[in-house]
Amino acid sequence: MVTLKGKQYNVEYDPKDPFVAAGLYVGYSDQLAQDYMPILYDPRSYGSLPYPPDIITYRLIFKPSKQLAIVYEVYWRRQDCSWQELNKDHDHDYEQIQVHFNLESSKLDRIIVSSTGPIENGGHGVEVYMDVSSASFRTVVYTTASEKTYPWGGEMGQNNATQIRQIPIEQLLLEDGRPPVVILNCYHVFAGLKRQLLEDEKIKLSPKLERLDRALLEKWYYLYATNRFGHDLSDPFKEPYLLYFPPPEDWVSRLAYGFLWFFSLVKRAIGL
Repeated sequence: MVTLKGKQYNVEYDPKDPFVAAGLYVGYSDQLAQDYMPILYDPRSYGSLPYPPDIITYRLIFKPSKQLAIVYEVYWRRQDCSWQELNKDHDHDYEQIQVHFNLESSKLDRIIVSSTGPIENGGHGVEVYMDVSSASFRTVVYTTASEKTYPWGGEMGQNNATQIRQIPIEQLLLEDGRPPVVILNCYHVFAGLKRQLLEDEKIKLSPKLERLDRALLEKWYYLYATNRFGHDLSDPFKEPYLLYFPPPEDWVSRLAYGFLWFFSLVKRAIGL
């Protein structure tokens, strides 16, 4: 049983889930996930062409008696996209949003949004809405989990880098406690909603909510051969919260991310 904002939720735990870090627990509560499910706005039809998202999936990850992360993954069967003269077309696209709570106080702790980023981070970045006084940004170098909990992690984890932007949480215009996001471009990244939309911009996508359980994760990790799932979900409490590394067959991306990680280390070393 979990209580948030005075409402009680029954949780089904999966103690055998292999894709979670030691000391954390995976669970499911469809009502809880529904109550805080992100609202997807698509004013320019980037999220609905050629197909709208098939599903939005979730899993609850608990740090016992202290924190809860609701990890949502929005799934598209197809991404058609030319961006910066790059062809980013592929089957199977996955974009993540997280909602974090302090379980002791029921306080909404932070919201994590998969967003845009600089070229040196592959065009991706992370928005982190949290209790800060002003917005800031920085590059975060990270290491994924090993293959014990993340299939593409190898023996010691994989190195990567991304830009995170910390934003005061009150700037995000929650709607009935749910985080609204706008789909920004053809490769389906998001931005948290920070202004009221005009009436003709309020185009919502409403994919069906499903559980991101072991069976579905195994399908995404191992069976979607044309674009396998690259997100490390084992520890969403670890900065930068949204961890990614390409699967082994995507050797071009692996080389590129390896170079960008090294470049980020050099920039940090010389103080850029």
